[in-house]
Amino acid sequence: MSKQGKIVPDGYEEIESANFFKFENVGDACEGKLIGKDLSEQYKFGLFTLEIDDGTTVRFHGSSQLDELMMTVKLGDSIKVEYVDNQKRPKGSMKLFKVYRKKQ
Repeated sequence: MSKQGKIVPDGYEEIESANFFKFENVGDACEGKLIGKDLSEQYKFGLFTLEIDDGTTVRFHGSSQLDELMMTVKLGDSIKVEYVDNQKRPKGSMKLFKVYRKKQ
């Protein structure tokens, strides 16, 4: 199944926005100036937008753990978000993150 209940055809995968960053492997990271903090109405997790040094933007979604870390980050802060580990949970595993804020 796909977003909003649409069925993805067998043998296909849904394409994300080109500027959407997926944390797939431990060590994956993105950094830049936080320019957007939103909430996914459908999934109830954070949606964050960073402006990278070259002026492009990248978006990534949160998780319960990452959303908590991002609560203290303010728009305009320069940050780095890194996928650091997995934690076994009763319903699979949860990605664990660290968030670093550049000192003023």
